[in-house]
Amino acid sequence: MNATTTRLLTRCTLWMGALFAATSLYAGPAEDFAQADAALASGDLPTGMSLMRKAANQNHAKAQARLGDLLRSAAAEAEAVAMYRKSAEQGEAAGEFGLGRAYADGAGVAKDTAQALDWYRKAEKKNYAPALDALARAYRTGTLGLPRDPEQARAYDERVRALTAQANAQGAAR
Repeated sequence: MNATTTRLLTRCTLWMGALFAATSLYAGPAEDFAQADAALASGDLPTGMSLMRKAANQNHAKAQARLGDLLRSAAAEAEAVAMYRKSAEQGEAAGEFGLGRAYADGAGVAKDTAQALDWYRKAEKKNYAPALDALARAYRTGTLGLPRDPEQARAYDERVRALTAQANAQGAAR
């Protein structure tokens, strides 16, 4: 190899290394979501919100639902509904539940029990425990246009208990 070829190969190697380093530093939406979750768990709300919003803006459905929860707790209901809707439209159960809860409470949208029930049912099909719990309460109290039905409420409560036990067993196995 001559000196020119050696210099060219060295430059190419350096450029490839720089390109690899730059792309490995980029955190995608899943990594942003995980880091946001960790920041929120440690009490760092500003970092958590910033990273959660970054992931949500990149169409990460779980981040959109979680950001919706955070916004709702900050009384930013209209923005929360927008996040829930984006998440729900991607089929994320947490987004479907959040949107259902917004319709049930009339938070950020006009109260609409039929819409609430529809969104809860979508999340129910994915065995999303909070949606099952909401349906159990609705059957216990006769709300959301459902009849009072203690048997149906107990059946939903059993599903929630089974899912909780399964999640606890999986957590213990890790």
